Amino acid sequence: MKKQKRFYLAFVTILIFILSGCTTNTDTADSCATMKVHYIDTGESDSILIESDHHYMLIDAGDVDDVDTVVNYLNTQKVKKLDYLILTHPHADHIGAASEVVNTFTVGKIIMPSKANTTKVFETLLDTIASNNLKITKPVVGNSYTLGNATFTLLAPNSTTYGSNLNNHSISLRLVNGNNSFLFIGDCEAEAISDILENKQALDSDVLLCGHHGSKTSTTAELLDAVTPTYAVISVGNNSYGHPSDSTLSLLKKNKITTYRTDESGTIIATSTGSKITFTAKASDLSETASTSATKASTTTKTDTNDDSSNESNVVYITDTGSKYHKHGCRHLDSSNTKTTIEKAKKAGYEPCKTCKPAS
Repeated sequence: MKKQKRFYLAFVTILIFILSGCTTNTDTADSCATMKVHYIDTGESDSILIESDHHYMLIDAGDVDDVDTVVNYLNTQKVKKLDYLILTHPHADHIGAASEVVNTFTVGKIIMPSKANTTKVFETLLDTIASNNLKITKPVVGNSYTLGNATFTLLAPNSTTYGSNLNNHSISLRLVNGNNSFLFIGDCEAEAISDILENKQALDSDVLLCGHHGSKTSTTAELLDAVTPTYAVISVGNNSYGHPSDSTLSLLKKNKITTYRTDESGTIIATSTGSKITFTAKASDLSETASTSATKASTTTKTDTNDDSSNESNVVYITDTGSKYHKHGCRHLDSSNTKTTIEKAKKAGYEPCKTCKPAS
């Protein structure tokens, strides 16, 4: 009789753990497969820390002036080792603090696309990786990896023929914890997103990090139809690009997707139990337009003191493949030109163009 009772109690205990999304491979209090996704507030850049069962992964490392923000945040989370450092593509607003991260923390595997950049910040990163006796793992679509109790699968890049648009070379991945899933697409734009949709990998996810800070070229109707997210996160800061775009916000509203923004809430932490997801932030009011919301956010959250976009004499343009910064209208600018400031261009290793001679 006692054996039957013990068997019954054990069966009930296991059943409760399964229904609650927990694992049963340990008797400790940490047996529940809780995973946290930290969307770190780095302004107009990306850096996401993921922790599962005391294992950590960092997706992107903010901009060149986010070193203290990223490193200090990882320290406050008691990170000693990163199992994975994934740098989606070699733009400065995704690899800016990566060299300091590599120098500060033990890194197990670095995954980066094969597409290179000519900036000093990228070249410094390569030197830092080499000096730490680390190797770069090239992304292979369909490859899966384990992070604690979670797993993630690479979805992109699907081609090496995207040309000079570095955004389309972004690594994309789907992260799964129990019955919960998260999608990260870097800065992929329409062409790369089309390839992701065609490669037949699983895309359906509970949470979507909107690509390219909410740009209209990344969060497309076709992508939302395939992903069917319940939640969206936009990593964005005070900017002169119109991020997030009105069209993106309208799509999110139309699809009734609960949306969170770092420019409104600061760092956002999503906690997954394997069966449900909760957020530390208040959802954004999608009834506001992007311009109205951005204006409101800039008065309530931190701003980048180096980003004086209102001073037109401080505005310059860079390209994905060049090493110079230019004035508007310079003949060396092509379709990939990106608006930035002199301070950020210099920190990223760009030099003034000798043709248009911008302020230095």
